[in-house]
Amino acid sequence: MFYAVKHSFTNEQFPTFAVMKAIVATLNAKYIHTSLALRWLYVANKDRLDIRFREFTIKEETEKITDELLATGCDVICLSVYIWNVERTGEIIRWLKQCNPRLFIIIGGPEVTYEPAHFLQEWPVDYVISGEGEFVLGDLIEALAKGETTLPPGVSSRDHISQTVCQADITRLAQLPSPYQLEEDREELKNRLVYVETSRGCPYQCQYCLSSREKGVRYFPMDYVLDNLKYLIEAGARQIKFLDRTFNLNKEHTRAIFEFLIDHYREGLSCQFEVYADLLTDEMIDWLNERLPTGYFRFEIGIQSTYEPTNRAIKRQQDFPLLAHNIRRLMAGGKVVLHLDLIAGLPYETFDRFVQSFNEVFALEGEEVQLGFLKMLRGTNLRRDADRYGYQYAAHAPYEIVANDAISATELHRIHEAEHALEKYWNSGRFKATMRKLFSDYYPGRYFQLFDELGQYYEENHLPHRGYLLEDLFRHLHHFLLSKGIDLYDALRTDYYSNFTQRPRGYWMQTIDKKERKKLLYAIGQDKEFLLRHRLTRRIIEKQTAIDPLDQQRYLLTIFPAEGEKTARREVIYHRKSFAFSAFFTFADQE
Repeated sequence: MFYAVKHSFTNEQFPTFAVMKAIVATLNAKYIHTSLALRWLYVANKDRLDIRFREFTIKEETEKITDELLATGCDVICLSVYIWNVERTGEIIRWLKQCNPRLFIIIGGPEVTYEPAHFLQEWPVDYVISGEGEFVLGDLIEALAKGETTLPPGVSSRDHISQTVCQADITRLAQLPSPYQLEEDREELKNRLVYVETSRGCPYQCQYCLSSREKGVRYFPMDYVLDNLKYLIEAGARQIKFLDRTFNLNKEHTRAIFEFLIDHYREGLSCQFEVYADLLTDEMIDWLNERLPTGYFRFEIGIQSTYEPTNRAIKRQQDFPLLAHNIRRLMAGGKVVLHLDLIAGLPYETFDRFVQSFNEVFALEGEEVQLGFLKMLRGTNLRRDADRYGYQYAAHAPYEIVANDAISATELHRIHEAEHALEKYWNSGRFKATMRKLFSDYYPGRYFQLFDELGQYYEENHLPHRGYLLEDLFRHLHHFLLSKGIDLYDALRTDYYSNFTQRPRGYWMQTIDKKERKKLLYAIGQDKEFLLRHRLTRRIIEKQTAIDPLDQQRYLLTIFPAEGEKTARREVIYHRKSFAFSAFFTFADQE
């Protein structure tokens, strides 16, 4: 969960402390994220050590982070290391040691668990804790304070590399003060993502995943889980993400938690789970479709590939026909938000075979399709066997693959470009009407081909993947479609307005200039018969309405709700009255 680094001293230099001040810290990917690992380390040791925890983000400056850590006056700094923060954590450790060579530094976390010798060699750290460090950390710091040289199991130093990966006793953890109910977190529960674990471990052996190195699945007591969920719901948490690697592995455990969450449903709360869709039963799906509030649960379902030789190579058990059947039944119920995962670059999957996997998964119509790229994580069996499949991958985190025997670097780059288009135009949810029309009339069954062509269009025209406006997305898609002989302007207009709860200030195409738009809306606002027939007012027309020409005589009026109103957006067609309009424009021009 975290690692500690200690400076090397001779016996004469080695200091002893009656009490050693310690801080556990990490760099989260974003502010909204929280580190459950830090909170576990804190509650497990706060009654035996002088210890605090501190979170940063990877966007904060190294000097700022080191200054804040050193300002605590601590003797021991413990840093939790993950794939997203490993490079920055190394920088911070070097700065800390330069500023205070006598500082003990301990590191831990999944990134360093299986290769402690590498980090002891590359970083000026003193100790590495492999595995779950809640209780090991306290034992190590107490040993340091006493000047003892014998290390607890699971702790490595330059003089001793441990082969043990620690597992914490779940029963002991459940007896600790709750890491979910810390007073210092209460005010931020509404603004941050809350991570919850109801079990640890994974029964599956997916070769690209570090969870495959764990043995067995251990569950927290149900009363402990439900007590903490009750607290989080009542305290106003808005997003709860369950960290269980396969949440629905144990049917009774799963049903008990689902029932509790449904019975304690609170508007504004969403819960996210990693689910193995093969294990869902018809009875469970029927029950969810009947009882679940719409959008309350979000299921992340890892499919990764539909190619059986690939699944066998990575030791992934999957019954795709059954999985697809279960996903379709969930989709038909309309209650659960589905997020389907694919991985590009797995063994034996060529470009053409990956396209088939993508299209088979996309056809299941999940709200999001997450297209990831294989990363050769330290400690995984697939990284160990990289040569068998001809893998080339980056030496530094996140260790993403460049190519293998089945797929070239050029082909992977092409998939990357398609993934950018997928994120912008499907996963964003901003183009629902346009996407439906495209896939029904122009790209039936050819889902990847659309995103592939869009990605190539972006690349050929040097369009940016970052720093763009919403209007840019619509404009680029419109021009791309026109280049294919496809005009979906009406659907794009509908999608554009669907992104706003109030009338937008701009528009993605200049169909009417600003001055003329204002005149038109003013003129329509004078048409009392029209206003009465559609239950409108002059103020609604002028302040809440967007106008678009349909032809020389007709205009589409899109009427947005006023601020604070919960009424639906609606559309009305206005037929231009030539006499009234000409009289108005003559008057307006004179004015």
